Amino acid sequence: MSRLRALLAGWRSWIVPALWIAASLFLVIRTGIRDRGVILDHLEFGRRLFAGEPLYAPYLDDGPLHSVYPPSFGLLTGPFTWLGERGARFAWGLLQVAGLWTIGRVLLGWLRDGWPRFGAGRRQQVLAVALVVLAGRYVLRDTHGGGGNLINLALALGALASAERGRQSLAALLLGLSLATKPTTVLLAPVLFVLGHRIAAFGSLLAFGALATLSILVHGQGLEPFGYWFEGALAYGQQQNLFEPALHDLPRFSWMNQSLRCMVARYCGEVPEPWIGEVPGYVQGLGLSTAATAWIAKLASFVVLGATFWTVWRVRDRGLTPTRIAFAAVLCASLLTSPISWKAHQVALIPAFLVIAARAFDGDRFARGLAIAYFVLCSAGGGDLVGDAVKEWQQSLYLVTCFDLFLLGWLIARARDRRAMPEAAS
Repeated sequence: MSRLRALLAGWRSWIVPALWIAASLFLVIRTGIRDRGVILDHLEFGRRLFAGEPLYAPYLDDGPLHSVYPPSFGLLTGPFTWLGERGARFAWGLLQVAGLWTIGRVLLGWLRDGWPRFGAGRRQQVLAVALVVLAGRYVLRDTHGGGGNLINLALALGALASAERGRQSLAALLLGLSLATKPTTVLLAPVLFVLGHRIAAFGSLLAFGALATLSILVHGQGLEPFGYWFEGALAYGQQQNLFEPALHDLPRFSWMNQSLRCMVARYCGEVPEPWIGEVPGYVQGLGLSTAATAWIAKLASFVVLGATFWTVWRVRDRGLTPTRIAFAAVLCASLLTSPISWKAHQVALIPAFLVIAARAFDGDRFARGLAIAYFVLCSAGGGDLVGDAVKEWQQSLYLVTCFDLFLLGWLIARARDRRAMPEAAS
C-alpha cells in the first residue's frame, strides 16, 4: 500500500508539468500550421528591413505595412525570415512559449516573496489554473496569429526581475529591446527610475537608441522611415475624431479596440455608420462634440497615469510586493492609455490576474467576486462561443475597458494598503 501511495504521489507531481508541456506544444503547433495571421506582416517587415526596401509600402491588403511599428521592430522579426515561412512560424511559436514560461518564472518569484504559502505544491497549481482561466482567452488570441505581446510582457517582467536582483545592465537591455520593438512599455522606464533602478531606467533608453541606430544602419535608408513612423504615431495620439481616416492609414475606430479613448468616444460622443450597424440594438452615447470627447479622453488618461505614478511613488520604499503590485497597475494603465488596445494586448494583465488569484484564495471575498465577474463578462465571451453579433455587442459596451479601470483602482488600493500584504517582503 505504501508503494502504491508513493507511486500515486509521484504521478501527481508530474501531472501539472505534463499539462504545461502539452499546452506549450499545442500553442507552438497551432501557430506553426496556420496559413495567415499577423506573423506574415512581421516577417515581411523584417525582410524589408534587412533587404533595404521601403518598410511601410503597401502589402497584401494594399495599406501601409505595420505603420504602428518603429523600424527597429524588424530587428526582432528579420532573422526569422531566414527559416522560411513555415519554419519561421514554428520558431515564433517557440519564442512565444518561451515568453510565457519566462512570465511564469517571474510571477512564481512574486508568489514566493509575497505569498509564500502559494509558492509551491497544490496551492501553486490551483493559482496556475486560475491564471489560465482568466488570461487563457487573451493568450490564445495572441498566439493564434503570431502576435508579440507575450514576448513584450516577458521582456518587461524580465527587466524588473533583473533590476531587483541588481543586474542593472541586463534590465536595461531587456527593457530597451522591448522599447525598440514595441514602445508601449515606455511607461516602465520612469517606473524603474522611481523604484530606484536608475541605471536600468537610463540604460534602457540608451539601449533603445542603440537598437534604433542599428536598424537604421541595417536598413540603409537613413532617418526617413523613423520620421514616417514618428509622424504617424504622433498624429495618431493627438487625433480628435477617431472615426476619420488616420495619417498613414493607422487603424480607425474599431469596436475591437478597447482603449480608454475609444470608450470615451463611444459613451460621450456619437458613433456614426457603419459602426452602429454592426451592433444589434445599439444605443448612442451623449452626443457631445468631437472636441469635447477628445478633451474628456485626455483628462481621463491624465487621471489614470497620475494616480498610477503617484502610487508607484508612494510605495517605492515599502518592499517588493507593494512595488510589484504597483508595476502590475502600470501595465494595466498602459493598456488604458494606449491609442490601440486589442484583445491580445490584454495579456499584459497576467501579473494583475496573479494578484487577484492570490488574494482570492487568501480569503479576500471581493477579489474572488472580481475574478468571477471578470471571467464571465470579459474572458469567457469569445466570438466562437457567443457568435459575432453578441461579441460586437459586448465590445460596444467596453466591458473590458470598464473592468480594466476597476482593476486598476483595485490594484492601486492593494499596493497602498499595508494590511493587504502581511507576508510582503520588506
